[in-house]
Amino acid sequence: MNSDDNPISNDPFALIDPQLWLITSASQNRRSGLIATFVTKASIVPDCPRFVIGLARQHETCRLLEESGTCVLHLFSQEKCEWVEKFGVPSGAKIDKFAQIDIQTLKTGAPVLSDAICAFDCQVERNWETGDRILFLLQVVESKMLNPGTPLRFTEMWNTASTELCQKLSFLLVRDQQIDRQAIMKWREASE
Repeated sequence: MNSDDNPISNDPFALIDPQLWLITSASQNRRSGLIATFVTKASIVPDCPRFVIGLARQHETCRLLEESGTCVLHLFSQEKCEWVEKFGVPSGAKIDKFAQIDIQTLKTGAPVLSDAICAFDCQVERNWETGDRILFLLQVVESKMLNPGTPLRFTEMWNTASTELCQKLSFLLVRDQQIDRQAIMKWREASE
């Protein structure tokens, strides 16, 4: 896809090129995963590693994380770019996104994708409602290097994805922006 067709190419926020994260969670016999860019390391203390993530409430993975209090954060390489479509397009409430993917577990029991570069197995320490997102402060209970590689970044994914995938992602982005805009406005009104 041509970078001129990128719907965010004229956006100064596009200069921020986050890594793509794959977040998985499970509760009882249900599991799901999604692609996220709102993941930030939240501690410099080596023996107290933490992250803050922001997930939209409408996603199945967010619901499972709220129920279970656990998730796994994965970094993955360009070689696994198909995960963007597999975990970023369909709803985990409707299909098993983990079909034909090698999975293992660490301490929390949340699904770990064996072909990722690394996995951070986490428990929720606290969460906050922000209107369009729930922010989760996560304690890393175990981390594991799984495979060599360089983490995939948003711009790299966007510039190498097929035209069909970019169209699907653009549609979902606009849809999610509308949902999020309404949630932010409702939250702001309730906060006044």
